[in-house]
Amino acid sequence: MAPLWSRRVSHAYLLAGPPGAGQREAAQAAAAALLCRQPREGAPCGTCAACRQVAARTHPDLLVPEGHGIDTVRRVLAALPLRPQLGSRKVVLWFDIDRLTPQAANALLKSVEEPPAFVVFVFTTDHPTAVLSTLRSRCRIVPFRPRPREDRARALAEATGTSLEAAFWALRVNGDAAPQARAYLDEPACAAEAEALSQVAAALAHGGLVDALDAARRLAEWGDKAEAAADVLVWLLRRQEAGDDPARRLGWTRALADFRRAWQANANRSLALEVFCARCWAIARRAPCLGAPAGAGRPGHRTTGGRGAGGRPRGR
Repeated sequence: MAPLWSRRVSHAYLLAGPPGAGQREAAQAAAAALLCRQPREGAPCGTCAACRQVAARTHPDLLVPEGHGIDTVRRVLAALPLRPQLGSRKVVLWFDIDRLTPQAANALLKSVEEPPAFVVFVFTTDHPTAVLSTLRSRCRIVPFRPRPREDRARALAEATGTSLEAAFWALRVNGDAAPQARAYLDEPACAAEAEALSQVAAALAHGGLVDALDAARRLAEWGDKAEAAADVLVWLLRRQEAGDDPARRLGWTRALADFRRAWQANANRSLALEVFCARCWAIARRAPCLGAPAGAGRPGHRTTGGRGAGGRPRGR
């Protein structure tokens, strides 16, 4: 389907969705399409001088405000009446419009409602309910839903020449924000952490219970990153699954959900990690504690029947 801006162009668009849903990239493409000299069904050609200028943010008819305060709004309002220099439109491309201060948002209202005929506003937000309701009501809202993280990670890995595991980890630990994830992939720590997670997943899938508990202790040293690491571990375990076992998938999902609740409730986080890793190990090995609640006894006690790694009786 052709984009909305390929038909009757509205005076203001709000591209809204959760982080990583693609609204920022779509807003950039919309600005290029609106200023492109030879657009095709609402898409920019990508090769004309206007498209290149939009990509470099040097187009004279493109405003990309960098702030969200009243001074920034005043500078934008002062530039709006000036007629376009190269074409028939002037585009205001404004990211994260929910970050506008109340004073700034109210100052912008009148111009968004009745801008000069040649001005088009293209706003983005990761938090649509945080946008001033009166400002939101003056825009044509374009909702975005995120692609699965694995799909986005695959595209990021191909674009950066990194592994899928590293790209997936970079996205997750950066809240699915693609620019930050791309920057994180350049840091040595990213590849090292992704490799460590792959080793932990292998230990949970093929090692003994002692290995699982050792993995939990390693993850406890990651601090706040441990919550993201748990997400990635479940993804890695599912990818290692031979065939489709609904019971195991459901078990891992429940283990992750219980871990998140414990983590967010500021429970004993080291213990929460031990329980999570023990459950993941049990699910992978189809051990008796499959599906045990996260609040159950400490791993290695009754849930393992008094046996240690590999099912061997513990020494006395």
